Amino acid sequence: MSLAGCAVSDPTQYYTLGQATVKNVESRSNASSSVGETGGVGIGVGPVSIPDYLDRSQIVTGVGTDRVEFLMSHRWAEPLENAITRILAEEISARVPTERIVTYPWRDMVARAMRCQVVVAVVRFDGHPGGDVTLGTRWQILGRDGDELAFERSTVIQGAMGPSVDDLVAGMGRALAALGREIAVEVRHGCMAERATSGDEPLTRP
Repeated sequence: MSLAGCAVSDPTQYYTLGQATVKNVESRSNASSSVGETGGVGIGVGPVSIPDYLDRSQIVTGVGTDRVEFLMSHRWAEPLENAITRILAEEISARVPTERIVTYPWRDMVARAMRCQVVVAVVRFDGHPGGDVTLGTRWQILGRDGDELAFERSTVIQGAMGPSVDDLVAGMGRALAALGREIAVEVRHGCMAERATSGDEPLTRP
């Protein structure tokens, strides 16, 4: 009876990935309703796919070359797939002048309004406290009609710069930001070329 009255604290800690400078990213909830009111959508980011071993709430750390561990008391506060999409959209938004950026999923009317779409497949995203974070991806930029404007394979290695899980998560955020900057360069080049070919106004503004 004495034990029944004791409070048990939950030792679990929850983490979110850091954010870049947000300019004009539309969330999933309002992307479909605002297209007709504010004009065309410049860029769609998503879908982003992740390996099954990452599709869980626990933070995953790499151990050696072919083994991982799940940190049961250190978890993501949002689905990792959503966090990756958000960070990439924010980085692209901060570097590509365009009407608006939306994140996947979206409705058909949004898809028809997009200038181009960024599709990302994560093949590896892990590290360990005090060590490096490795982010391996394949990504595409698709034009308005679904034609492939770019296809790249990227591996970003970022030092975690500290022994804690907080340092690991910060390193993962920096790795995603670096990938977002790389994608933004190709988005500017590919989407501007695609718009020039189609006769639309250029993506840049005065």
